This record gives sequence, C-alpha cells and structure tokens, in this order.
Amino acid sequence: MIIAIHQPNYIPWLGYFRKICRSQTFVFYDNVQMPMGKSYVKRCQAKSPNGPQWLTVPTPQGGTPGSICQTPTLAGPWVRKHIGSLRNWYAKSSWLDPVCAIIEEESEKNYSSVGALNGGIIMRLATFIGVTDVRFLFASEMAHGIFGAASILPILAEEGATTYLTGSGAGTMRHLDSDAFAKANIEIQFLDTSFAAYDQRHGEFSEGLSVIDAILNIGPDDTRDLIS
Repeated sequence: MIIAIHQPNYIPWLGYFRKICRSQTFVFYDNVQMPMGKSYVKRCQAKSPNGPQWLTVPTPQGGTPGSICQTPTLAGPWVRKHIGSLRNWYAKSSWLDPVCAIIEEESEKNYSSVGALNGGIIMRLATFIGVTDVRFLFASEMAHGIFGAASILPILAEEGATTYLTGSGAGTMRHLDSDAFAKANIEIQFLDTSFAAYDQRHGEFSEGLSVIDAILNIGPDDTRDLIS
C-alpha cells in the first residue's frame, strides 16, 4: 500500500499531481496549522503575457491561525477574478471552459475550509486528466484524532501503509524520522519532481506553475503523460 500525504494546496503544480498519480491512497494533510503569510495552500501561479502571476485565495489574516481544516475562505470576487485572468491568459485553449467550470463549480459549494475547497478542485482535476484509481482521504476526518506533524505515522498505520511516498525538500526532511519508519516497517520512497519542458505560451518556459498551465497548453492527456 503506497500512501502519500500532502497539505491541500490551491490548484498545485505538476509535482503534486505526480505524487497523486503514484499513490494508491492520497491523504490531504489538513490537520496541521494553516501556514501564515504566503503559502501554496492559498495561492498558485499561472502564466500571463508578462510572465508568471499569482492567483491568491483570501483567508483570515489576524491572530494565530488554526489548522487548515479550520480556516475558511473569505467572501469576495476572487473566484471571478481568477477565472477572468485564466480566460485572458489562456484564451482559445481548447480546455479552458472545462477547467474554469471545475474551479467555479467547486467554489460554489461553500466548503467550510480552504482545505476542503482545494481538495475538491484537486480531485476534480485528477479525474479530468485521467487519474482515477487513487483513493483520497482528509486527515482531519480519520480515526487517529492526532493533529500536527505527529500524525504522519498514525495516518500511515491507520491505512496499512507499506510505503510512504514523499518529496525530499527541506521541510519534509526536517520532520522525517527514518528510524521510526523502519520500526513501523514502512519504506520511505522519495519522489522525483523533475519535468521536461512542454509547449507553453507567453515567451520562455517557466517551471513550477500550476497544473492548469500544462492542461491549458497541452491538454489533459499529455499532462497525464508528463506527470506519470
């Protein structure tokens, strides 16, 4: 059983979807503290004629934040602005209407948290590119009842993981106790997140953009091939 765990980011990049594609179960890690300031939980990058631009979901700023599953999105015209930007930057893309529809439809469901909204969009986009054999879970809804970084091993144990699929960034490595994983008989498998360049509008190729940049440039099938 290969399980990956990741914060529910807003319309995340190709590496996030590669992690989904190579998992049997993918857990949205929404039972950890909502990051303060600029975070991929509430923003992503797409490409305008002037280069990469941020699309940001507004969330409460004051005080100490709770967990991601407790953090709401703020009301306002942000969905309309995001859709308007995408329609401007990716005009005439054959896949523009269905991608915009996914974002609009999920935003209209009035999810209780930014994590739930992001999870809804991610699951819809995964299906759209043909990744349909992954089981999705939210950490906040699991039985272990442990919040924060200490919940990784309980999540894996609850789902009977034999392999933990993860990145190798500094944040991940800081909390990765290899001895504890060995004791639990769980193999750690590191994900390769290097990608070939694809045909991309608006000048020179830019890395690290939201998955929708690939979808709107090369389509869902070629995006799935690039990820897998």
